[in-house]
This record gives sequence, C-alpha cells and structure tokens, in this order.
Amino acid sequence: MTGKRSRFRRSKAATIQLTERDITILRALEQHRFLTTDHLLALTGGTSRQGLTRRLRELYDAKYIDRPRAQMMALAYADKRPMIYALGNEGAELLSNRFQMALPDVYWTEKNRRVKEKFVEHTLGISDFMVSLETACRDAGNIRIITKDDMLTASPEATRRKRHPVRWQTRIHWNNQWHDVAIVPDIIFGLHYTDRPEGKNKAYFMVEIDRGTMPITRRDIRQTSFARKLHSYADTFERKLHVEHFGIKNFRVLTVTTSKERVETMIGAYKSEIVTRAPQGLFLFRTKDSIPQKS
Repeated sequence: MTGKRSRFRRSKAATIQLTERDITILRALEQHRFLTTDHLLALTGGTSRQGLTRRLRELYDAKYIDRPRAQMMALAYADKRPMIYALGNEGAELLSNRFQMALPDVYWTEKNRRVKEKFVEHTLGISDFMVSLETACRDAGNIRIITKDDMLTASPEATRRKRHPVRWQTRIHWNNQWHDVAIVPDIIFGLHYTDRPEGKNKAYFMVEIDRGTMPITRRDIRQTSFARKLHSYADTFERKLHVEHFGIKNFRVLTVTTSKERVETMIGAYKSEIVTRAPQGLFLFRTKDSIPQKS
C-alpha cells in the first residue's frame, strides 16, 4: 500500500510534455516570485482546482517549480491554506533558453530554501494585489496594465542605469534639519485605458502593502514609519521627482492595509503631517478585504 506523498519531498518524476498553461505558470512565478494555488488558478483562467493541483504536483516533482519550506509552519496550523509555489531550477532554465529571459544565475532550489516566512508573507501580499489587478483588467477588456518593466523601459536613461531603479532619494525637513531619505514602493504600475484619448488615458500608482506592523509615527524621522513615507511622497509630489525619475506626469499612492481602524489612523497622520503639502486625493487607502479576489 502506498503512503501519502510528502508535500516537501519530490517523488520520482515521469517525463512530462509542457503545455501552454504550464508556460503561463512558469512566467507568472518568474514575475511574481511567490504565488499560491489560488493565484495560479485565477491567472490561468482554470475552473478545476483539483486538476491544477495535480499538475502543479507533477511540475514540482519534475523540478520546474518549487515549494518554499518557509511555509511549512503556517501549513501545519492552517488546514485549508493553499500551497505556495516558486520558480524551480528546470523552470528557470526553460524560460532562459526558450524566451531568452535574463534570470539570475542562481541555484533556485537553494534560493527558495533560504527565504524567511516574513519575506514570503510580504511578497504574497504584493501578489494578492497584482493578481487581483491583472484579472480585473482582463475582465474589463479596456484596461492594460503598464508594468514596472514597462515604466522602467520608458524612464530616463539615468534611472535605467541605476542599480536600484525603483528607489529614489527624497528630502524631509524635520526638527529644523534636512534628512535625505530613500523611498521604495512595494509596487509601481500604470493603467492604460485603451478607449480614452491620448494624454488622458494613463494613470500611475505607487502601492504600499501594509501588514499592520509598521509604526504610524515615530519621534525620530530617521526611523521607518508610515508618516516618513508620507513625507517622502509629499516631497516627490512637490518637487516633481516622479517626472524626473520615471518620466511620468501623474501618480497616486495606494496603501492596502489590514483594517478600517488603521486606515483612519493613517488618514489622521496625513492630516497632521503633510496636509498643506499634498492634496488628499494623492493618497488612496483600502483594506485588504476590500480588494476583489478571484477564486
């Protein structure tokens, strides 16, 4: 009698013929880093969760995809939690060879093994948002996502040549002193409304995924806080650093957080810290459960 297969130990893989759906899965994992079974079901437009789960197991056994071990503890305490996947060695090699994708020259299994649970959880928060956005735009039919890579390709050469092109320097005046503070959004993207006239058809967003652990304010502006992010974005707006850095004419900051109470606290920080420097419409707030989820 055959026992139950271990979720984190590969079985002997049979030779498999990759399908277009498999390629979609590999490319999605390369783009998003970590995705759950639910994410992949939404992105592939599938209807059979059981069928997808079975195929993901086959791809895992064949080393095309991986299952980060950082999720083991969470799975032990959550019976219905979906499995988390990452790109595997064979998947990375295939994308590099077939699509000439410039992927890091690393041993992906080891790279995935070393990640910590907090990093996986934060990255999944980003994936939650982006998968919901992608499926919503696909359903709408008249909206195209302008990806981070699209934005960087269209950015000034000085930005493209930076080691960290999604990071820029801002200046904050605090307690009669100036402080140079770098800002790095969790996500940057744009929306291209294909049925609107040129010049009025693109909107850009900087997204902060807040897990409820960062202090809203601190006495020392040199320490990380949500208020410090507000000051950096206000400086970006005032000095038009978004134009200088990305070559875009507009942007808004969307913060996705954990509760309505935390949203109210964040809005209070905006009013007490930067209300005279940036319009309230620059900042959007949503709770995670208010973002439509595809299932």
